[in-house]
Amino acid sequence: MTNKKIYIVAHRGASDDAPENTIPSFQKAFAEGADFIEGDFWLTNDNHIVCIHDSDTKRTSKRGTKLNVVKTKLSELKSVDVGSWKNPQFKGTSIPTLEEIIDIIPADRGLFIEIKDDRKEFLIKLSETLKNKKLSPDRLRIIAFNPDTIISAKKLFPEIKTYWLFEWFSSKRKCLNGIAHKRLMHTLKKLNCDGVDLNNALYIDNNLVESLKELGLELCVYNVESSADAVRLAKLGVDYITTNSPAKIIDYLNSSIYLE
Repeated sequence: MTNKKIYIVAHRGASDDAPENTIPSFQKAFAEGADFIEGDFWLTNDNHIVCIHDSDTKRTSKRGTKLNVVKTKLSELKSVDVGSWKNPQFKGTSIPTLEEIIDIIPADRGLFIEIKDDRKEFLIKLSETLKNKKLSPDRLRIIAFNPDTIISAKKLFPEIKTYWLFEWFSSKRKCLNGIAHKRLMHTLKKLNCDGVDLNNALYIDNNLVESLKELGLELCVYNVESSADAVRLAKLGVDYITTNSPAKIIDYLNSSIYLE
């Protein structure tokens, strides 16, 4: 058992209680004690980086307004209410820019940037934005599903820790643990990244954790919502736990035998 520091990452903010990928959700996550917030980012038609998970606004807009993010200007995207769908109290909440998010991050906290937009123009704009904001590299993490994006991001930002996102489940069938493990390690050896971000606590075991440590890689696990999963992962020594409910997971860990 280990009692090393486990960093809590708020998935799209405190998204169980507030509208995902918005300033209220991120502020709530920090108030609940999250070490990092995590958001999804795209480049608009007029060259602004904005935070929204989907490629369009339909799912998270008040009336199902469907705007394609990369084909729409920032001003039009800003006019969409992305708060009311969650709760009327968030009426009028707008899609935030990366700059707006950086501005509300406390000095001792950080940001996971999930790159959804795989175009090279996105990375160029990201570089420009981070230079202008002068946010310390140790407060930033970059994650992406596309291996090519991870390679490009690490070349452009060698000082920022970069993690490859990997799903244990395919769209048609459940991957066998052994097969998935081999595929994961094979790819990680080719990627010049700092770690991996996995989606299913069920398949995280000591063998996997030790294999990653041997490669000098860190491990983040997302979609962690149960006390049992959180405590087991902490005991295994994972580096980050990503959750929609940071306060709940923090309470689980603080009250568990993990800390004894």
